[in-house]
Amino acid sequence: MPPVPFGDFSKSVTDTFDKSGFTTDKKIKQTFKTPEIFGGAVTLSQELKGFNDFGKGSGFNGKISAKWKHSCGFSVDKFDNDVSKGTVLETSYNKFAVPGLSLAVNMNKAYGDKAKVSFPVELKYQNDVINTSLATEAPGFSSFTANITMASEGVMVGSSLKFKDGLGAPSDYPISLSYTHKDYVAGIEATNQLKTFTLLGLYKATPQLKVAGKFMIPDQEKKNVALAAVYSLNDEFNTKVASMYSYDTGAKKEKTLECSVVANPVKQVETGCALAFPLSDFSKYKYGLTFTLG
Repeated sequence: MPPVPFGDFSKSVTDTFDKSGFTTDKKIKQTFKTPEIFGGAVTLSQELKGFNDFGKGSGFNGKISAKWKHSCGFSVDKFDNDVSKGTVLETSYNKFAVPGLSLAVNMNKAYGDKAKVSFPVELKYQNDVINTSLATEAPGFSSFTANITMASEGVMVGSSLKFKDGLGAPSDYPISLSYTHKDYVAGIEATNQLKTFTLLGLYKATPQLKVAGKFMIPDQEKKNVALAAVYSLNDEFNTKVASMYSYDTGAKKEKTLECSVVANPVKQVETGCALAFPLSDFSKYKYGLTFTLG
């Protein structure tokens, strides 16, 4: 498989935990494409949240997202305007004379008139063997991050060097190693200046069932032990059932069981329901409901 960016190194495993419907959000989302505008169609998404506190006067939070790509090589990869968080704009250009070279210039503005505005800049290069990038942030340019990933015959290795306040010794240098087979994925990540290690694994037991696990040594973050299983039903509603057990070995020492059901009852319509149960007290459960059109 071709190398992926270092930040997405273990994405095939972690997606099993993060994007299987395990969310306590309650939202409605609509996505559609416009006719071509200046040579490219615009993909628009409108999201409405705020169903977490019925009757408490919290109001609703809205978010509008857009994408646009032109044949000249310029694209708006992401535009998010969230009334509660702020605005994110990500743009890139990839039609340089050197194949595989691209430049991304972005903007982040937090919510509020006096919030700081930053402009992340990233230069990337990718071919069939290597994926590398150099990132910084304008206008200060006070920190730099250099990433590199190499892949061959299913084996992928990558590292990241993070520099702050100039180009002295790196503040961190995480390293990742993984092996991908058609039936399983195994990986290990070393972070926190090589003081923390995370073991990751994914196994496709059947075409419909996959299971994943994550174990962190020592306990540097919440949910450092997690097991997940996702089963896809081959029925007319294209339903996916998922469950996850996680254990926070930090101060709370909380064990949580989560389950979700995501279905596509008709084309371009997705509905989801999720439940999270703290095993110490089932009465403190949380639930999520999602509805996506388009």
